[in-house]
Amino acid sequence: MSNAAQKTPISLLQELCAINGINPEYQLMSVEGAVHAPTFMYRVRVNEVVATATGQSKKKAKHAAAKAALEALLTKEGGFQDGFASDGVLVNAENLNEIIAEAAVVPAVDENCSKNPVGALQELCMKMKWQPPYYETEKATGLPHEKIFSIMCMVDSFQTSGEGKSKRLAKRQAADKMLIRLKALNIITKDEEEAARGSKQPEDGVSNRSSACDQNSDEDELIIDFQKQSINEDTHLKTSSLAEETSECSYTEEKIKNVDSAEVNLISF
Repeated sequence: MSNAAQKTPISLLQELCAINGINPEYQLMSVEGAVHAPTFMYRVRVNEVVATATGQSKKKAKHAAAKAALEALLTKEGGFQDGFASDGVLVNAENLNEIIAEAAVVPAVDENCSKNPVGALQELCMKMKWQPPYYETEKATGLPHEKIFSIMCMVDSFQTSGEGKSKRLAKRQAADKMLIRLKALNIITKDEEEAARGSKQPEDGVSNRSSACDQNSDEDELIIDFQKQSINEDTHLKTSSLAEETSECSYTEEKIKNVDSAEVNLISF
């Protein structure tokens, strides 16, 4: 499967626009229907081409609008009849639907940390004695509250791109695509790919610092330290309070003894 066949309408439209120095403009037009089943309408403008589409979610509506824009652009009237290259694959009006259909069946990135594609790719490169994977943030598109990040992954002369709502997810997708591509080109065998994906990462994350499982370790340590500090402070306060109570009891007992002694002396007198 080609890498282009793993891309969404939004990413394909973004590539076409980037090649030609154009900035696609997306706009949420309306939200209709019942609260539990809304219908979103998105519009995208690319130069003079305007496409509108609806969907049961913002993401679906936006992808549908991007696909409609691509269909209009990849025509004689749209100005891009000859298509454009995406990772060495020609994308045109004839294979657009096939590419997008294949993109829909690409497996989602496994969130199981024991099969983290970033760590799997890192270990594979070490095993094959290759240079470590190189990652670079390409761009961030979308509205401030719904950014879509794109990250490039490079191994030797091979390059893939991943997208996600966070840089971490984009990086994982790029690594996942690289593993798929290396297997498709017979650079690695299926067994090697499965072995890399199935190898568990060390719990302390020492041998694979790029693992997504370790990204929150510093934060966890801070939380643990804060909890320890809180416990120590609470213990100190309780100890201080107990000491004060003991001191007060001793002082009260001393006063009682002094009073008793005074009464005895008075009776004797």
